[in-house]
Amino acid sequence: MRKWLMLMVLLFPLPAAGGLEELTFITEEYPPYNYRQNDRLEGISVELLERIFAETDTTLSREDVLYYPWARGYDTALSEPGTVLFSTTRTEQRESLFQWVGPIATDRVTLIARRDSDIRLSDIEDVIAGDYRIAVIREDIGAQRLQEAGVPESQVQAAISNVSALRMLERGRVDLWAYGEDVAFWLMQEEGLPTTDFVPALTISESDLYYALHRDTDRRLVDRMQAALERLREQGVVSEILGGTIAFNTEEYPPYNYQDDDGRITGDATELLRDALDDAELDADFRLLPWARALTEAQLRERHCVYSTTRTPERESLFTWVGPLVTSTWAAFALEESAIEADSLEDLTELRVGSFREDAVGQYAVSQGVPIVVASAERENIGRLQAGLIDAWVTGEQTARFLAEEAGLPLRRLFAFNEVDLYLACHPSVPDQFVARLQAALDRARASAETPP
Repeated sequence: MRKWLMLMVLLFPLPAAGGLEELTFITEEYPPYNYRQNDRLEGISVELLERIFAETDTTLSREDVLYYPWARGYDTALSEPGTVLFSTTRTEQRESLFQWVGPIATDRVTLIARRDSDIRLSDIEDVIAGDYRIAVIREDIGAQRLQEAGVPESQVQAAISNVSALRMLERGRVDLWAYGEDVAFWLMQEEGLPTTDFVPALTISESDLYYALHRDTDRRLVDRMQAALERLREQGVVSEILGGTIAFNTEEYPPYNYQDDDGRITGDATELLRDALDDAELDADFRLLPWARALTEAQLRERHCVYSTTRTPERESLFTWVGPLVTSTWAAFALEESAIEADSLEDLTELRVGSFREDAVGQYAVSQGVPIVVASAERENIGRLQAGLIDAWVTGEQTARFLAEEAGLPLRRLFAFNEVDLYLACHPSVPDQFVARLQAALDRARASAETPP
């Protein structure tokens, strides 16, 4: 019997599974997952696909991937056998139309508004009732979700590209933009628009992105791609492509960032960042350093960031900014029993005023003519004030209250003189996809916090 089976195999060999070279790969402009930059395809999905090629000994590269507008690519993947379209949102409606390899990453499609529009949405009914004009890309998941939800066609305006849709929103030609949140905020950075000018108003879809293969594709090719992807994920390659581990430097600046009794870095800004990192599936290594060193390392060392950082004109071009994280009120303080009376920075020009190295509050006070006695760390100013080495202290009000309570030292606020947002400031080498995903996660957290229960 065994000899007979061997003879059959020799006479009628089993069909061999072909290589991935048999497939045609198609992508579109959907950064940070896939996009074209300087006539070269870039992005998370493109990088991952090249790793899959290498893992499967496929003699293809990103140069072999076709670049089409989304609607054309989608129609091609539906109609032509042997085609692969990415990055494609896997939905119930599309499930039977393709075979799937993934997931690549989680993608949230949201309705994005200009912050100054003050649009508040609880559900899709609010969108319809408000008769809001919405920009979409034809055949994109955002357009499909709106159609499924019953949003009238009269409210939907098709843009020729994602950049066009962004400009429509920026210029007030539409009220909302239905698009992938990570992608939208990445585009804002690329187009030089402040991400803080926009806000996610309502999530309309949360799904995973995949490589979508024509439904008649040889199942063995699909399995080969999937197995390669799973091996890469186990090896940590997917996390590496998303940006890898970034160093997050910070300092002792409670209540925003400080080290607790167990040696763990915590604080309001820290926990917000930790939650956003988890949400965005990103990794960071938190490090507590003296402020001057933390700021300098983020400025000079690749893949380093620093927080909680005031966004000043002098610092603006040095970093890529993520946030805001928290808001800080700048104020001047004296001991409760002090006879000092002051209503403005001008009243402090004849006094010894404390701050610390490279602190934006102290630098601002200096620019207003206040002589500053510089400490190496903010916490030192409590002791110096108590010892009479300084007469007054300029700092963030929340920080002053926290440190004074910790030291059991009654303080008197003399006056407040500024209110600023604090950010995560990153070296320009930090990958765009890392910045975009983290910014989107922070915006989701902020929108959730602002939405009444």
